Amino acid sequence: MIFSFQSNANVNIALENESENIFVSKTDRYIKYVYDRIKFPKNHKLQFEAFETGFYGYLNLVEAGKISFGATLSICDFTLSSNEKRMWVIDVKSKKVLFNTLVAHGMGTGEEFAVNFSNINDSHQSSLGFYTTAETYEGNNGYSLKLNGVDGVFNNNAYERAIVIHGADYVSEDFIKGNQRLGRSHGCPALPTNLAPKIIDRIKGGDCLFIYSASKQYLKKSHWLNNKINQLPQEADIMDLNLPKKLNTHHIEDFRDANSETASVKTNAKSESKDQTNNIDQKEPTVYKSAADIPKDRKVTYVIVNQNTKTGVADTVISK
Repeated sequence: MIFSFQSNANVNIALENESENIFVSKTDRYIKYVYDRIKFPKNHKLQFEAFETGFYGYLNLVEAGKISFGATLSICDFTLSSNEKRMWVIDVKSKKVLFNTLVAHGMGTGEEFAVNFSNINDSHQSSLGFYTTAETYEGNNGYSLKLNGVDGVFNNNAYERAIVIHGADYVSEDFIKGNQRLGRSHGCPALPTNLAPKIIDRIKGGDCLFIYSASKQYLKKSHWLNNKINQLPQEADIMDLNLPKKLNTHHIEDFRDANSETASVKTNAKSESKDQTNNIDQKEPTVYKSAADIPKDRKVTYVIVNQNTKTGVADTVISK
């Protein structure tokens, strides 16, 4: 008989790796959870790969303090033809698409499709990666929004290059009909003139913009796509409870007591009858440690997540 022994150090490493794998799995599931609850325009859904990449970086930016959770996430999917509405402005908290519109790429980036990307001055090419929105101004292209490139060598010259969001006449269905492709900018993500001011006002001052492409070099080297996420938003703790998809974050009310060490979050899901409401008021909640423990014949009426503000540990109470 052969015995094998592992040192304590090896055991600890194995446990750490297992814990990390569990968290990575939770991160993947949370990204899919959010994606499945976003109300995309009918027959014009953002492809999952673009959202998955953009939202992973978004979560990393939140953890790094570059943006706050709840900032809008605007994704330009430059794998698509410029003749398609390839920009989605997403309200992350309410899981709604606020705008879905045409968006131009730089004239040095390609004709109908975006192929070449650059961070160099006067290249007239688009730059990939994550941006945070800055201040507005009136310029040669009218009302415009400055952008801070926060993705290292891929776009950190954006502010200096005057890569901004603005409206342009060449971003229109009429231009496409006359030229078989959308017009092109000097590298700016230009928008239709009728929508540009509305979008700018909605996303200005610290929100997130992501310009996506399937560039292997970018995907392998972007800090925000290759940095491990250590902390997820609180709603990730309730995603496994089989709550209805229509019950999104905007249905959750925060009953935080400033003088308490515990923050409670309770969904405002309505009970099916007054009798159920009375029963809830009169009976103690049924508590389950995980979603897997919930009997199939039991229906969630509301959820309370108690999180200790010192330890960050959350306890979930499921009331039936």
